[in-house]
Amino acid sequence: MFDNKNILIMGMGVTGKSALKFLTNYPCKIYVYDENKNLNEENIQEDFVIFNIYDLEKINLIVKSPGIYPYHEILDKARELGIEIISDIELSYRFLKSENVVAITGTNGKTTTTTLVKDILQRQNKTFDVGNIGNGILDITNKAAKEDYVVIEASSFQLEDTKKFKPHIALLTYVTSDHLDWHGSVENYINAKFKIFANQDENDFGILNYEDRNMQNVASIKSKKYYFSTDPISEMGAFVKDGVIYYNDGMSSQPIIKTSEIKIPGEHNIKNVMGAIIIAKILGIDNEKIQQSIKLFTGVEHRIEFVRELKGVKYYNDSKGTNPDSTDVAIKAMDGNVILIAGGYDKGASFDTMIKNNKDKLKLLILFGQTAPKISKVCKKEGLDFYIVKDLEKAVNLSFNFASEKDDVLFSPACASWDMYKDYEQRGRHFKNIVKELI
Repeated sequence: MFDNKNILIMGMGVTGKSALKFLTNYPCKIYVYDENKNLNEENIQEDFVIFNIYDLEKINLIVKSPGIYPYHEILDKARELGIEIISDIELSYRFLKSENVVAITGTNGKTTTTTLVKDILQRQNKTFDVGNIGNGILDITNKAAKEDYVVIEASSFQLEDTKKFKPHIALLTYVTSDHLDWHGSVENYINAKFKIFANQDENDFGILNYEDRNMQNVASIKSKKYYFSTDPISEMGAFVKDGVIYYNDGMSSQPIIKTSEIKIPGEHNIKNVMGAIIIAKILGIDNEKIQQSIKLFTGVEHRIEFVRELKGVKYYNDSKGTNPDSTDVAIKAMDGNVILIAGGYDKGASFDTMIKNNKDKLKLLILFGQTAPKISKVCKKEGLDFYIVKDLEKAVNLSFNFASEKDDVLFSPACASWDMYKDYEQRGRHFKNIVKELI
């Protein structure tokens, strides 16, 4: 497929290094570009050529890491020259042998659903969870056999650069505006998400939130459509009735599990569980294995993660809350009055709806990072108390001083981490370490 081709890898983070290692198995010449690294000092074992802009006319294919801005000048020139630009999941798909490819995307809920789906499916057969979840898909591409399950958490950045990618089962948790600084508009962002269904046919399965059924993009989906809803529905999929999740295969509905047996908090997680159930049932997993997995599943790190209780106050790490919609969901999942620690890198999102929807639950906001002034303006408008501090340590200590018994201190930034941290994981670990030192 790539014999005697010249391939450019843009970005030498986890994705780029994985792509380089993968492509060295094929007879192609590999160029590498990363404007933020001295590639001669990276201690990379594989052979490559450091890319120069004058090399562009020689390039046949570009593998773009998710962190590379889509309108980078190299990419703009490449498009003018008609050079194909693809993501790591597109590259992997062209070589994958597995016939059981499951892809999951959405503004929120991707990681939780992907992790739960993997937990269920591995009870039946060998399963790989890869993609935006942190495990490189190219690292397992040549390992996954025809009968193995491959569960991909796909970001909008990765999906935007797909051409032939065709998962057998595709799940869209839900879509709201996010990454507007990257995609340029809500429409572009939604279109990128819906690319997960683009190449599916009537032999494949598309799973959607019932609330999104009237979106214009849904009509273009050619695969069999399944829905999940917290209210009873007649469509194929999953729904809740009298505190029980039912699965409807189009012939009849069967009870799967009580919502009270789900350990992860919040209505949004009931929806995530329903999405996982639909995937498992389509793949023929029996109810007992599904139930066992759900009953034991306690969630993922950095997503409404309980850290500790101190003097009657509960502390939660939701560093994965990187947009206002995600933080809105986290606030609603809290039982007590909420002291919200928020702020970070500005992706161009609006915080008005998030704060207005929860003003009766928010006792205090403690803000830091690039977006602190922007969020504070909304607080003033809604009449909510707030403080702006210089860093996360100051924020946690201030929350400790103001929290009363039965309050919840929620660290859910509603923003990306890139103004002060490498990623949301580093940010979340820092929060947990600070909280654990409180006395």
